[in-house]
Amino acid sequence: MLKMQRIFHPLRTLRRIFPLLWASSRKWTLLSTILLVLEIGFGLAVLYLLKQMVDVVTELLGEEAASQDFVSVIGYVALTGAATLAFMTSRALANLAREAQSLLVADHIDRQIHERAVRADLAFYESPRYFDTLERAREAGNQRPAQVVVNVMMLIKNCVMLTAIVVLILSINWLVLPVLMIAIVPALLVRLHFTRQLYDWQRHRTQMERRASYLDWLMTSDLHAKELRLLQLGDFLREQYSELRGRIRRERMHITQRRTRVEVLVGSVATIAFFGALAFLAWQTAEGHNSIGDLVLFLLIFQRAQTMGQELVQQLSKLYEDHLYMGLLFEFMDIRPEIAEPVNPVTVSEPPQEGIHFEQVSFCYPGTKAPVLSQIDLTIRPGQIVALVGANGSGKTSLIKLLCRLYDPTAGRITLDGVDIRDYSLEDYRRLFSVIFQDYSHYAASVSENIRFGDILQPVGTPSIKTAAIKAGADPFIEGLSAGYDTLLTRMFDDGQEISLGQWQKVALARAFMRQSSVIILDEPTSALDPGAEFELFENFRERINHRAALVISHRLSTVRMADYIYVLDQGMIRESGSHDELIRHGGIYCRLFTQQAHHYREVRDREVRA
Repeated sequence: MLKMQRIFHPLRTLRRIFPLLWASSRKWTLLSTILLVLEIGFGLAVLYLLKQMVDVVTELLGEEAASQDFVSVIGYVALTGAATLAFMTSRALANLAREAQSLLVADHIDRQIHERAVRADLAFYESPRYFDTLERAREAGNQRPAQVVVNVMMLIKNCVMLTAIVVLILSINWLVLPVLMIAIVPALLVRLHFTRQLYDWQRHRTQMERRASYLDWLMTSDLHAKELRLLQLGDFLREQYSELRGRIRRERMHITQRRTRVEVLVGSVATIAFFGALAFLAWQTAEGHNSIGDLVLFLLIFQRAQTMGQELVQQLSKLYEDHLYMGLLFEFMDIRPEIAEPVNPVTVSEPPQEGIHFEQVSFCYPGTKAPVLSQIDLTIRPGQIVALVGANGSGKTSLIKLLCRLYDPTAGRITLDGVDIRDYSLEDYRRLFSVIFQDYSHYAASVSENIRFGDILQPVGTPSIKTAAIKAGADPFIEGLSAGYDTLLTRMFDDGQEISLGQWQKVALARAFMRQSSVIILDEPTSALDPGAEFELFENFRERINHRAALVISHRLSTVRMADYIYVLDQGMIRESGSHDELIRHGGIYCRLFTQQAHHYREVRDREVRA
């Protein structure tokens, strides 16, 4: 009982399919349903008229035929032909309607997946669960709901047709009915059993598939082409990929071979039963218990019943498989962000009056126990430039994620103008910030679009794009590109052009300058810039950002010395804070790091002077 419940439990996802159909296209849903009813009706009419025609012909063979009897036969032939033509037409139109509906459902599912993906918490993207769930959702595919639509409709049609055939078989001899059950039921149970086995296997091999996809990406991506050749990794990666794909293939074939053996056995039993039933009916006809018309009708309808039964088995197993995979799709679609909108959001004041304050903030990433940040007290006042200094892994980027409310603190709170940031509307609060992360994005789009993405609410072609590029020092090289601001920054498509890493960083800076936010956050904004470009950026930095508040993270302490206030992070805790001069006088971590970097530059300068 439990096993049967486990097999049929995923079919409950069917109740979620029909709202998707209705939401994607009401018109095509209604039209395809009407055409399905017509297809079923005309199909049943053809069967009924065939039976009537066989009965009339059988009577004519047993008595002297009159001319009106031949007219009756011709009439049935004409009606059967008309019903067949109507059946074919309605089936063709129904297929057209199902195709249109399938395309609309696929587009609707894509929109649903994208909506969930862009609204999911950042924590979801930074966990293996995300990749597994997304891989399974993609494996389920946007075509699965469309397949379910077609299968459900075809299943309904075949069930009705098969029911009508069963009634006709009962009118011939009810003893033949078990033969039909033997031909259909065992085959159905076998299909469902192996469909479940294949689904369980595919669910457990998700990580293997992702690993194989990753190796494929390594070998075909332009990002790794240089190292792949210089380090001669190609053969090694190909062998790893082949080994993984071979293992996946062998496991799949093992299940398929077992299923094939059982299906051949079940099909053999069904065939023997059919010919046994045929022999029984032939004997019954010879004994005069059945008419020749009954025997002919049995041959016609049982062959069709067997075909429909096979289709029914395939559709049920396919429907079962689709529902299992739809469960994976729904698993992804059921993801809801934990960082959600408050019920009654507080209005964000622009510009902020008191600024942002971290109050004893601690943070652990979901699923971990080790704190990344501990008891952080930090303030960013309006118009103040704050710098954050620390070694790699000290928690600087994590602090930015909390500041932008990509995560919520594990303990403590962050306030804006004295109000907990969780009380503000998420979108309104995030619009306070312009951010360039250390791992900023390279969009395969034009220069203009890459910059405009910093504030997508701005109109296309707005002069603010060029203004932002000038502030970032990107305008000179952009004007030198083949199509200026309309140049496509990628080699993936025709007419595209690639730029250097330093030029990409300037484009990312322009994107950060694009939004007229209250706070600008720069995480290693000059890591790919030459010293001259870095000096030019920070020489009049306060004017470039229109005297807004700023949070700057940089390993180059010559850059952060211009900040109004500096925080030194070490192992997730603020160890020192103050202005540049105060920290130098303190003689702590900051002073030591600054002295080390300054010593290096003094050595270089002394060598150049001696030369």
